[in-house]
Amino acid sequence: MLKEERQKEILEKLLTDGKIIVSKLARELEVSEDTMRRDLLELDQKGQLKRVYGGAMPVAQPVVDYLERENRDVERKQRMAKKALEFVEWGQLLAVDGSSANLVFVRMLPDDLPLTLITNSYQIARACTGKAVEIILIGGRLLRNTLTIVGDVAAEQAALYRPDICFAGTYAIHPEYGLTIPYQEEVGIKRKLIQTSGKVVSFINPEKFNTVSRYHICGIESFTTLITDDCVPQEILAEYRRRGLECI
Repeated sequence: MLKEERQKEILEKLLTDGKIIVSKLARELEVSEDTMRRDLLELDQKGQLKRVYGGAMPVAQPVVDYLERENRDVERKQRMAKKALEFVEWGQLLAVDGSSANLVFVRMLPDDLPLTLITNSYQIARACTGKAVEIILIGGRLLRNTLTIVGDVAAEQAALYRPDICFAGTYAIHPEYGLTIPYQEEVGIKRKLIQTSGKVVSFINPEKFNTVSRYHICGIESFTTLITDDCVPQEILAEYRRRGLECI
């Protein structure tokens, strides 16, 4: 097998399994462990995976500023948001953090449905101003790359509420490593909104499955429901379902 073919096989295996174990894959591809390690090093240097002790993990997509993400995959986000509307009921308290998928979701909320919404995102709050929604906007420091309010003050405010549902923005999710994000500043507020909510729902674009970013928020068991696109292979969703999550 040529190196290019072998490395393609490695990346495909990484997508479906969510991790690579050097000894196991070397046997499957009938190459030495040294050869496998060289392949992983090369792919790591290209930014196509992240080497860890004994193997490799998928890497999340490169970080993109919020305003650019807002205009990406809008139709897909609308399909996912439509699925989420069935979870929303009259009079609920919702926690909605500042992801671009969450922005599409709140825009699709019925204008006459009474709700209370707590958020750390000016974009989310502004999208709800024409609706029958009482808005609780968390204060603190603005993180420019995500246009969200972050820091200890924001996390302390979030701790005062017990939302029925948290709609948590997701950057990278993995069945073993849970939810991880690229910005350390967002850890406190995202973790607190998830911890205090009765249910946790998240919109997951296909490329975010089985990937890992820099900073850990919570384990996979903190989620209730993952909402994704119909194109995601069932074998990827199977591991999340096995761990007790609803995937729709």
